[in-house]
Amino acid sequence: MNSFNRVISGERSSYKHKDPNEYGFYIACDDRAILNCVNSMLLNSGMVGISSADGKMHYLVDGRRGRDFAANQVKNQISNLVQISSVRTDQVDDAYIYFAIDSTLKKNGFDPTLMGTQILRFLIYQLFQDPGLLRGVGKRLYPMAMPVFHMSPSQVERNIRYAMKRRPKGAEETRVVSMINRMLDASMEEVFRSYGRPRD
Repeated sequence: MNSFNRVISGERSSYKHKDPNEYGFYIACDDRAILNCVNSMLLNSGMVGISSADGKMHYLVDGRRGRDFAANQVKNQISNLVQISSVRTDQVDDAYIYFAIDSTLKKNGFDPTLMGTQILRFLIYQLFQDPGLLRGVGKRLYPMAMPVFHMSPSQVERNIRYAMKRRPKGAEETRVVSMINRMLDASMEEVFRSYGRPRD
């Protein structure tokens, strides 16, 4: 037996699952190696998940430990799958939107440590929810920042204007409303480009 086969033979009975986050690759050269490896996994965890060529998962449950054990294994796995599938899509979408906004602001030279940048980030997110707010920036959009940042609408605009001026090319854009609109369009494009669709 050559050294490669000795390694494989050793792996047949040495499978021990130590870390649930760890990935393992086991090379089986014959039917016995396959059976020994799967048997070791079943003895260790009671169930083995096998992915088919189309990506679907199939689960092999160890029925040798009795009907109740097998039923519990199936029940627990179904519970885990339900929890994974119940993650709210709006929470995922929110993360995508904030990432796109942050990426857009960074590309346009905004300093994330400035209050004006944080306000701009907040307002752009509100516009994702309701783009119609752009029709009343002073009366509808700016007041949304008041309870969060504890400042008046005029202070909101002043902080955004300061963040605009602190950019490397701060003089190129003077109107706050135009900048908000441009950052909103760029953020929406970032979401569409990176994640395939804008938020409804």
